[in-house]
Amino acid sequence: MIVEKRQLNGHTLLVVEGVVKLGESAAFFAQTLERVLTQDSGDVVIDFSKIDYMDSTGIGEMVGYLGRFRDSERRLLLVNPSVRIRRLLEISRLDQLFPIFNSVDEALTAEP
Repeated sequence: MIVEKRQLNGHTLLVVEGVVKLGESAAFFAQTLERVLTQDSGDVVIDFSKIDYMDSTGIGEMVGYLGRFRDSERRLLLVNPSVRIRRLLEISRLDQLFPIFNSVDEALTAEP
């Protein structure tokens, strides 16, 4: 798994590539979110356009950090998840908790 981190208009953009599943990739994903939570400010936009697969462990990490970001009055915004990931979010009704956008620009200009 590869994560590219950029700062855009006071927000953090994470472009995630590869697979997020139980094991090293989920741990790396969690460590990345932890660093962004403690070291950066502003909302966090996660671009999923290059994610091949995410299992329930990866989804669980996002849910855990969602509350922590909210406690810091920050949003965790998802961009362009695959049909499979979007379906997982819908089935678990997490699509009601995570704002989902079709593009990074759309996410960056969305009102809280």
